[in-house]
Amino acid sequence: MTRSPRPTHDAFYTSGPVPSDPGVPVRHRRVSLPTTVGIKAWQVVHSTIGTTGRPVAVSGTILVPEMPWPVGPRPVVSFGVGVHGLHRDAAPSHLLREGRESELPLIELALRRGWAVAVTDGEGLGMPGPHTYGAGGVGGRAMLDVVRAAREAPVGLDRSAPVALWGYSEGGRCAVFAAEQHSTYAPDVPLVAVAAGGVPADLRAVAKAIDGGPFSGLNLAVLVGLATAHERPELWEILTDAGKEVARRAAGLDVVGLVLGHPEPLATHTTRGAPWDEPHWHALLASERAGRRSPEVPTYLYHAEHDEIVPTALTRDLARRYRRRDAQVRLVTVSAPDHLSGADAGAAGALAWLAEHLVQPGTGGGGTEVSAPPRLNDERQEGSDDHRPDRAADRRLGGPAQERVGPRRLRG
Repeated sequence: MTRSPRPTHDAFYTSGPVPSDPGVPVRHRRVSLPTTVGIKAWQVVHSTIGTTGRPVAVSGTILVPEMPWPVGPRPVVSFGVGVHGLHRDAAPSHLLREGRESELPLIELALRRGWAVAVTDGEGLGMPGPHTYGAGGVGGRAMLDVVRAAREAPVGLDRSAPVALWGYSEGGRCAVFAAEQHSTYAPDVPLVAVAAGGVPADLRAVAKAIDGGPFSGLNLAVLVGLATAHERPELWEILTDAGKEVARRAAGLDVVGLVLGHPEPLATHTTRGAPWDEPHWHALLASERAGRRSPEVPTYLYHAEHDEIVPTALTRDLARRYRRRDAQVRLVTVSAPDHLSGADAGAAGALAWLAEHLVQPGTGGGGTEVSAPPRLNDERQEGSDDHRPDRAADRRLGGPAQERVGPRRLRG
């Protein structure tokens, strides 16, 4: 395991002037990452547009396989990670450098096919936070702008390279928000496909589903993240005085600290029960619902059959919303015992979908070929041997693979 300075103590992540145009690199540096695939990697700080419309700086990582790409420009996948927490030191770019990023095995699946991968930290991870967890607009824009920054930085990527979005849970939410905004926000990015799993499309519904359970701390994280993103003082007024202190401390936690430290119902810290129904919050959560627009590229949605964090009905509803606007959507129910396992169980199908749209026929993808999935609207899918739920459980709950992939993986 490589040790590097935490973002809090690393000048690379220092705030400074931000370009007004999105996707402009502010700084970059070559880094070494402990991967099982031969790559070259860079960390980058670049501009994006925050929730209130002002430019903000976000950080991320660009990974480019050393293997040559056979025909045409090398494809680029913008990968959205699941929940990491609220504190800036939980940034994927930092954890990747140290070999502690739990989603590196998924990222490597794309790298093995010869695709470049751009991984945004999201607003407030790496750069000064807290992280604006749950804010779909800026999360989606960061996924598009890290691709823009990768094209501008000297990493050898072609501006015409086909681009795909892929993510699970929070990463899936950011991916669909990126796809929904793409045609108006970043039409210069040649987006060709989206794969999004376990998408918390409706944060109010998720809040009601997990409140008071083992993942209740994610509700506190959403409250802090959205109130920070939208910069509206009235949003904080839902908290009691003691609750405001709890929120202040929560802003310094990673996902494990949030989940293990806050299993209590959210109303423990608020001035009323069912805080998601307070008028300001009810309106805000409605505005943060995915599906208000539709992607203009083929979209693959997948969800674990027995998801205990994000209700499966949310993905079905999202697919219906998209189809009502004539979007091309494939909806798959993955055979997995819980939300966390769904990321691994659904990865093979997601990659096959991306390969179908990213790779020219006959090129072989520059690596292991993936057979394209059948063109069905809705279906069930069994997890492959390489992505069995028991292996996912090992990684997320501190089993045999924890030393390799880092802290417990809790996506939400």
